[in-house]
Amino acid sequence: MTDLIERYGKVEIDPITFRVLGGAFTSIAKEMGYVLYRMAYSSLIRETEDLGAGILDARGRLICESDSTPMHCGSMPFYIRGILKKLDGQINEGDIIIHNDPYAGASHNPDVAIVLPIFHEGELIAFAADTAHWLDTGGAVPGLVIDVLDVFAEGKIFNALKLYDGGKLNQDVYDFIKGNIRVPNITMGDMEAQVASCRVGAERFLHLVKKYGIDVVMGGAYQWMDYSEQMLRKEIAKLPDGEYSEEGWLDDDGRNRGTPLKIKVTVRIKGDEIEIDYTGSSPQTVTAFNSPFEGSTCVGAYYIIRMLFLDEFLLETPIPQNDGMIRPVKVTAPEGTIYNPAFPAACTARFCPNNRAADLVIKALAPLMPARATAGNSAVVGAIAYSGVKDGNYWIYVEVNEGAYGGRATKDGMDAVDTLLVNARNNPIEELDWHYPVRNMRYELDDKPPAAGKWRGGIGVIRENHFLTPAFLSSEAERASGVDLPHGIFGGHQGYASGFRLNPGTSGETELPAKVEGRPVAEGDLFRFTSPSGGGYGDPFERDPALVLEDYLDELITLEIAERDYGVAINTLSESVDQARTAQLRATRA
Repeated sequence: MTDLIERYGKVEIDPITFRVLGGAFTSIAKEMGYVLYRMAYSSLIRETEDLGAGILDARGRLICESDSTPMHCGSMPFYIRGILKKLDGQINEGDIIIHNDPYAGASHNPDVAIVLPIFHEGELIAFAADTAHWLDTGGAVPGLVIDVLDVFAEGKIFNALKLYDGGKLNQDVYDFIKGNIRVPNITMGDMEAQVASCRVGAERFLHLVKKYGIDVVMGGAYQWMDYSEQMLRKEIAKLPDGEYSEEGWLDDDGRNRGTPLKIKVTVRIKGDEIEIDYTGSSPQTVTAFNSPFEGSTCVGAYYIIRMLFLDEFLLETPIPQNDGMIRPVKVTAPEGTIYNPAFPAACTARFCPNNRAADLVIKALAPLMPARATAGNSAVVGAIAYSGVKDGNYWIYVEVNEGAYGGRATKDGMDAVDTLLVNARNNPIEELDWHYPVRNMRYELDDKPPAAGKWRGGIGVIRENHFLTPAFLSSEAERASGVDLPHGIFGGHQGYASGFRLNPGTSGETELPAKVEGRPVAEGDLFRFTSPSGGGYGDPFERDPALVLEDYLDELITLEIAERDYGVAINTLSESVDQARTAQLRATRA
């Protein structure tokens, strides 16, 4: 197959048409995402938007992606390349392919891709693809898989299977999938939503080709990639060449309690190129806390570089996410480590290692780009799964709980929001209460004081859920052990840990680790989750006293904290800053 970039990469496109095509590409990807989450059955896709969608060329180069979870969008090129390794030359018009093999480009087993090849005049020119987190793929336990032997225990592996062959549904494949998952009605509905999303994407892309011609559309796509590459290289080149390293720790691997896993990232900058090197990180684990190199480790590295260098809110013109973003970035991870496990190591719980690595990349580059860096973020996924059997059928509910961002150069950290690679929406309590035998009893900002800083850290959440029936509880999270808390930078204070408790405040209170798999819970049990906070940015004694007063009036801090951590005295009668006493406190510290 001739590489289309050789044929169309140098086609001349006038600036107006180039921008029109760019807008059209973006609109196609966004519409694909909208179709998927609006049609989906599971709350994890419909509410949390744990999905990604976009258009890629015939070699898997990303042309455009939806506004959703970065780990989904960025992994699609590797899904396509994994499919091509098996089916190159055997892909026909009308095919629809299903794929989730983490050792063939997929992100991890539950993130299942549906891929529709797009043909023009008999030639394969592109793919419409989406990925979504399925509630179940038939793994060892429902919901979230933590402590399993290998990748085969994590769920069914679909390695480039044709769900549709030449336009005809492959009934055997369809029935096999439906018969080997715990919640078939929900999951098959999600799969059909994915198929619909891809059909819309393919239709919209072919409409562009019909309107402008194949040469203009594909030429515009490749120039769109070149544009993104040039803009990223331009930003990287602004930083001095050098090597910048940071280290951190994960609580454990979910089996060997009390044995932290080391994370090390080294960022190397040379000219307009950048490398993220994970050498020095922990060897691969015996559980699922490994990260597939292509579909997860590389994707996490690409995203954090994009976020730091091309934040759309800091640029006059947003830069599109496409294959051009990959070209200036090199990712290195020795095989046999948690960031590049060797087959057949389990790898479903790969999110926590990647989110923490992203946080460390920010920390390493913070001295070079303080205006764009944050203090330590919660940097966990906070995924909790509840499941059970009712009336002879399984039910599964997965919620992604919010954390908080660290303080920033000119603003406090954002409260109660997913951070870094997660970018998911919250699960509304109505979804849980209406459809499952679990009731939410508390859902609010944590009552612990935020990390002090010139710009304080963000505040996490407390969520308490009450079980109305015997069930199972699983958790994929981090930072409960206190071994590595969200860091402060430039004099800011560190944040606080996460918490996991059953029946708090009772004689049966039990503290749980952050990683739990299929733990039985009884009818009447109450589970409390507390997410980590963000760290503080800058010296707390430089915080505007008016902001300290505001935090006090909002009951985020006490009078003691105001004086001790910020050097601010507050007159409680007038609810104002005691200017004289504040000057005295700050002078004493100085």
